[in-house]
Amino acid sequence: MQESVRLSDDDRLLIDALQIAPRASWSSVGEALGITPVTAARRWQRLTEAGAAWVTVAPGMAYRQERVLAYVEITCPPAHRLAVAQELAQHHLAITVELTTGSADILVTVAAEDLDTLSHYLLDHLGAVLHVLNTRARVATRLYTEGGSWRLDELSREASAAMERERLRQDDHLDSEPPKVNTASVKAMLTGLAVDGRASYAELAELAGISPTSARRQVSRLLRARVIIPRTDMSAATSGWPVQVYLWANAPVDVLAESARALSRFRQARLCATVTAGPSLVLGAWLRTVEEVHRLELAIAAKLPRVEIIDRLIVLRTVKRMGRLLDKNGRAIGVIPINIWDDLLEHEHRSL
Repeated sequence: MQESVRLSDDDRLLIDALQIAPRASWSSVGEALGITPVTAARRWQRLTEAGAAWVTVAPGMAYRQERVLAYVEITCPPAHRLAVAQELAQHHLAITVELTTGSADILVTVAAEDLDTLSHYLLDHLGAVLHVLNTRARVATRLYTEGGSWRLDELSREASAAMERERLRQDDHLDSEPPKVNTASVKAMLTGLAVDGRASYAELAELAGISPTSARRQVSRLLRARVIIPRTDMSAATSGWPVQVYLWANAPVDVLAESARALSRFRQARLCATVTAGPSLVLGAWLRTVEEVHRLELAIAAKLPRVEIIDRLIVLRTVKRMGRLLDKNGRAIGVIPINIWDDLLEHEHRSL
């Protein structure tokens, strides 16, 4: 059983640093925070072992226009909500699964390589899950911000700038095209990075059966081309922002993109996307208290008077976030590696 973990100020600074540059070296992190690399690594190990924070990789949804993201609202009998959510969490395409209160019992974020794969999942798999009564899917047309961009924002200006320089250094462009994702070696490394987004190139090379030099070259190209995106996540309960809410909103089409960009700049925003079907915008936010839901809506109304909030979902429990299985306290307890590339039939019941 995992012990309860209370984040110190130093822990929060470490997480903040890795939110900026998830795969930064411990020497770079230590230098920015004024601690030794060994101390930084030891603190991070304690946090990951407690399930309080972790680094993973997410598929870069903007890499190919064919890639699709959908937000699926599900209703089911109250007695079966948790069981349904836990079954859905085993699906590789269901990258995030949340129990909610409001107009839906469960909200599932689904990522797929193309619309055919998404359709296959929604029609042939999701609808076959026992006790699922109704589903409503909204497909994202553009993602304006996502959880990997959210920051604790507690670092000093100097430390934040140092980590940003490290991130930019890692993101230097290469002339070569990224490797194909459908090779056995690349898939093995993607699985390794889903489990530990900070896995060394030597560890990834061993998983893939290739040399460390080749692993470094291939993974670097995948990261720089945004085929995959590293992200540092943490338990919402220990973040200081424990209340999670989704707001569905409408905006006139002539100000839709402008409204989405403005919403994505709100401090609380962890997700903002334009979507098809029903309300044209979704905003996912982390808040300090439930009372702040209406304060956020008031702030939106004041800044964006043409945006109309249509509905809201409060998250009661996150069962899975970006491939990470979470316990009732929001701590990471397992991994279902995200796989949007292979046929679902071969992978939906396999886990690591």
